[in-house]
Amino acid sequence: MAQVIEGDFHTVDHVGTPEHETSSIACLNLRPTPGDAAGNLMMAERAIREAVRESPSVAWIVLPELITCGYSNLKSVYRYAEDAHSGVSARFFTGLARDLDLHIAYGFPESVPGMEKGVYDSANLVGPEGIAATYRKWNLVRTTAEYWVFMAGTELPVVEAQGMLVALAVCWDLGFPEFSREAAMSGADLILAPAAWRSPWKSQYDLSCAARALDSGVYVASANQLGDYPEARFDAPGHVHGPDGVRVSQSFGTISIGILEPEAPARWRAIYGNTIAGDDNLTVIGGDAYSNDASAVSSS
Repeated sequence: MAQVIEGDFHTVDHVGTPEHETSSIACLNLRPTPGDAAGNLMMAERAIREAVRESPSVAWIVLPELITCGYSNLKSVYRYAEDAHSGVSARFFTGLARDLDLHIAYGFPESVPGMEKGVYDSANLVGPEGIAATYRKWNLVRTTAEYWVFMAGTELPVVEAQGMLVALAVCWDLGFPEFSREAAMSGADLILAPAAWRSPWKSQYDLSCAARALDSGVYVASANQLGDYPEARFDAPGHVHGPDGVRVSQSFGTISIGILEPEAPARWRAIYGNTIAGDDNLTVIGGDAYSNDASAVSSS
C-alpha cells in the first residue's frame, strides 16, 4: 500500500486514517512504442494489473496522452485514430475496467466521421458500465506538429464517478489556470490528465499540476509518457496533487499511487478560502479586488 503524503487540512483519526471513505488512484507513466497500438494496449494492461497488485484499493487509473499510438511522428497519427465509443481501445479498456471494477482515463487519437485526416487529441474515461466521458484537448501545442494535426475541442464534460465529480484534461491544458477554473466551476473536484510533457520542462510539469490543483482547490492526477524518441525526450513522471497543491502520491517505479478523499476539496476551500466562488462582497476590476460594501473601505 502506498504511503501517502497529506496536507495539514486532511481530517484523520487517531491511527492516521482519513475519517471519510477514500480510494486509491494510480498514475502510470509509461513508454509506448510509436505506432504499435496492440502492443501498447498490452503494456497498459500489464501496468494496470501491477498497480492493482501494489495497491488493491486502486479505483482510478490514469494513462498518458495518446497511449494507444505514442506521442511521436504526429503527422501519421491519423492512421491510428478511432471512434471514441466503438474503437479498439474503448472496447479494450472498458472490458478491463469492468474486469477490475475501476475507472481508467487514457489518451487516444479520435477519428471524426467524414474527415479522413481530421482528428482530435482526446481522452476517454471508462468504467465498469462503459464510457463515462470523452474530452477533446482544448489547448494545442504550437511548438510541435500538434497544432497542424489536431482540431481543438470545445466542450469540457464533468461527470460523476466513484463518488466524485470528474473532468478530463490533456497535457498542455494544465498550463492554463482558466482550464481548471472552468472545470471546478462546473463542479469538478478531480481532474484526470493524460500527458506527454516534454523535456526540458520537467519542473514546469510538476509545478503546473500543483498550481492547477491549488488554483481551484481540486485534485489533479496526471500520467506522463516517458522515454527518448527521435522527436523529443519525456522524462517527467506524473503524480497526484491534492487541493492544497501538495503531492499526495508515492512512486513505485514508474507508477505513482495516491489517496483520494472525496470531501477534501470542499474542506480545503472552507479552510483556505474558496477561490472558485470568491467573496460575494468583492468585485474584481482590472486585477484588483474592490469591496462592494462602502463601510469596509478605509483610507491608506
